[in-house]
Amino acid sequence: SLREADGMTLRVALGARPGSGAPSSTATQIVVPTPILTHLEMLRIREQTDTPVRRFEMLYTPVFDDTKANAAQLAAAIDGVADRIADFARESGGIAVLTDRHVATDRAALPMILAIAAVNQRLIDDGVRLRVSVIVESGQLCSSHHIAATLGFGAAAVYPLTVQMRAEEKYGDEADLAFLKFRKAAEKSLMKTMGRVGLCTVE
Repeated sequence: SLREADGMTLRVALGARPGSGAPSSTATQIVVPTPILTHLEMLRIREQTDTPVRRFEMLYTPVFDDTKANAAQLAAAIDGVADRIADFARESGGIAVLTDRHVATDRAALPMILAIAAVNQRLIDDGVRLRVSVIVESGQLCSSHHIAATLGFGAAAVYPLTVQMRAEEKYGDEADLAFLKFRKAAEKSLMKTMGRVGLCTVE
């Protein structure tokens, strides 16, 4: 619609906000036109040197035969990753990449929404929220709903691993084009959701 095209934006500035007090707050922020990142955009962010970037695994070791022990392990892992990102915010700030890329039989992914919500709240409680932009790189981002929920709970941007891998599996050499078509559809859905709740910017 005209309102979405002219009055709304998906632009995101990644990195510590100027004046946030982070040691890297004088560093250049990375501005991207959309919070849904491609594989090449993730590579560029990781390889640039203007803004600090650190990866944090969103994984834990499950306990299969004891539900109480597994719940305790899960909670400890979520608290642990929130602590590590808060420490990163105090030390330097910048861009934190929360990832479950290296999931394995003995390393399960943390529930994405629980993890990003816990990280976001820890940064707020510690007074360092504006020092870090969190990018969620996850196989759990499989639809526009998951993308909107992840952004709503505190992520600055997302990289949907499942979509990229499925595009590579199904479309081969045209995987990048297929991913861009998904991104365009997801952006339209995201802007519809933003319009319904009166938001004009995704930040």
